[in-house]
Amino acid sequence: MKIGVCASPDKLPLLAELRYDYLEANFSWMTGLDEAAFRENTKAIESCGIPAEAYNIFFRGGLKLYSQSGDQDEQLRVIAGYVEDGFRRAEIRGGKIAVIGSGFVRGIPEGMTKDEAEPQFAKVLEVCGDAAERHGMRIVVEPLSYKDCNYIHTVAEAAAAAGLAHHRAVGVLVDFFHQSNNGDSLETLADYADLLWHIHYGRPVDRWAPVPGDEEYIKMLSDILKGCPNAERISLECAWHPDFDTAVTVARPLMEAFRSCAE
Repeated sequence: MKIGVCASPDKLPLLAELRYDYLEANFSWMTGLDEAAFRENTKAIESCGIPAEAYNIFFRGGLKLYSQSGDQDEQLRVIAGYVEDGFRRAEIRGGKIAVIGSGFVRGIPEGMTKDEAEPQFAKVLEVCGDAAERHGMRIVVEPLSYKDCNYIHTVAEAAAAAGLAHHRAVGVLVDFFHQSNNGDSLETLADYADLLWHIHYGRPVDRWAPVPGDEEYIKMLSDILKGCPNAERISLECAWHPDFDTAVTVARPLMEAFRSCAE
């Protein structure tokens, strides 16, 4: 299993020095760059020798996924253009996977029921999956904490959403902070091993990166993930305490316990 960090590209020199495997970058921020800024930013990434293989913060703020009327054609047209451009750029940077969290955008709007929203979200996943696949990538649906979003909180619910999309480039993620926050059982992860392609790590209590003393918890997680061999990457997606540089430095040897999970 590869070990990466959710961070901005300016952190890459330190991540390269610490021998992390990849950067998990901001998808929506990348799509907002003009072409000159994108090329310049991409050169900076390439110069560090660490690919931006993973992406989060997928949908830009204000993007509409759902239609109250049920006619979703306009939303899907806009989404298709957005993700096509984004995945084109991600492919240039060595992108492999993108995380669909984006709780404010993904959440079911007031006045719409879950039964109405689910098939519309499935169509969004199909459009995103098509674009990802054209550019050699995949997407994963992220379960989020109940306080962060009103839709998809457990790995089982993420798997159900992916199942409705019925697309070979659509899978699921587990974020260990959200999983713990929601009381989602770790014992069920193996039930979704075929679809579990990507992992986020944050300590369950405070969402920090791991610190000395967490070895037993990490060992327990790594043992569970050995039953999920399709999970190819684990990213630190954390609060950085006391600061980013210290947190990623202290975490690096502890994260090595996950290395053999997908081998």
